[in-house]
Amino acid sequence: MPYESRTTAPISRLQIARYACAVGDFNPVHVDEAFATGRGLPSVIAHGPLTASLILDLIADQVRADAIRKFDVRLAAPVFPGDELTVDFGDEGIIVRKADGSVAAKVTLEVAE
Repeated sequence: MPYESRTTAPISRLQIARYACAVGDFNPVHVDEAFATGRGLPSVIAHGPLTASLILDLIADQVRADAIRKFDVRLAAPVFPGDELTVDFGDEGIIVRKADGSVAAKVTLEVAE
């Protein structure tokens, strides 16, 4: 693919909280630090659809939005405040990695020519 890798700004707690308000999803794993850490997580986690939309934004920066015919994301790891997501376009598809190199998601994309 002729696309370039792109990286998000660090995901913020404010982004996660605003997303929770926008969609009405106040599951404590997303908004309550004590709850999340009490369950063994290092912090609250970003909502899956928030993560997917951030990934799609990076892709749409390079592909005309009206050319996207199919976008499918398979989340592979939780995204925490401070994480940056890098979308890499490769021969084996689109892989989204966190700064530590771990795979956060895999994307299938179909684009009209």
